[in-house]
Amino acid sequence: MLTHLLMIVLLAVFVGLPLFYAWRVFRLDEATRGGWLVRVAEAALLLLLFLALGRWDMLGVYTRWVLVALLAAAAFLSWRRHARRPWRAAEGRPFWRAHLSPLAGIAIFGGLLVWIAVGVFSAPAPHALRFPLEGGRFAVVQGGAHMLLNRHYSHPAQRHAADIVAVGPAGFRATGLLPDDPARYAIFGLRVVSPCAGEVVEAADGLPDLRPPRMDPENPAGNHVLLECGAEGIRVLLAHLQRGSVAVAEGARVAPGDLLGLAGNSGNTSEPHLHIHAVDAATGLGVPIAFDEQAPLRNRLFRR
Repeated sequence: MLTHLLMIVLLAVFVGLPLFYAWRVFRLDEATRGGWLVRVAEAALLLLLFLALGRWDMLGVYTRWVLVALLAAAAFLSWRRHARRPWRAAEGRPFWRAHLSPLAGIAIFGGLLVWIAVGVFSAPAPHALRFPLEGGRFAVVQGGAHMLLNRHYSHPAQRHAADIVAVGPAGFRATGLLPDDPARYAIFGLRVVSPCAGEVVEAADGLPDLRPPRMDPENPAGNHVLLECGAEGIRVLLAHLQRGSVAVAEGARVAPGDLLGLAGNSGNTSEPHLHIHAVDAATGLGVPIAFDEQAPLRNRLFRR
């Protein structure tokens, strides 16, 4: 019930609100072009914020571009009504008082975007790794050095962690909104490969793949592989693998691309995905990672 309520909230907020703002932009009838501009800017900043924060793997990776297109079309059509109006009113209340609400929205939405950008772009240089999955198109659902982008951010070892799912041809991570069969998730059973050259420090198998949204908090990583990436001086954990699929043992040497196991739904996870994070081998603190020079930020897509 809770997961279904979450889905309703996601739809209402991340799809419903942008649709409402696009409709409002389409219906605009401002006395000045300046008034039109601040209303459109407020809507655009809200949409940019939602593009960064939304779970578009659940709502559809193409849905976000439909929302962008709708807002752009609404702005174009409403501009045609405002193109010959003055930029400012000759008389009346000061501009900021007449448009206090959209100006407040611009300040809030713009401030949040700047806050996110500062966190993301101030992160240290990342460690280069090979992308750890094969056989599909993948979306990062948790990732980035910011608390609004990454629920792992508050954990010192997982500050730069990433949770990755696969998305199917229609742009969704599963068949159905919240299926309880792990096999209906696009990532389930896909190959998980070594992101570096190194040694297997730990390998665990035998835990069951749970039916979503059941979780196993007593075994947070579930079936997993921990690698020591010698050249980089880091340890990399790959978690929530499928039972019986772990293909390496402690002490084994691996090269980038070697099979480690298959993506599953074991451990403390509400649905199938791959969790990956790296720590400094000396301190145990999380360090940034990148795949093909791209940091795993929320909603970034990778194809393998």
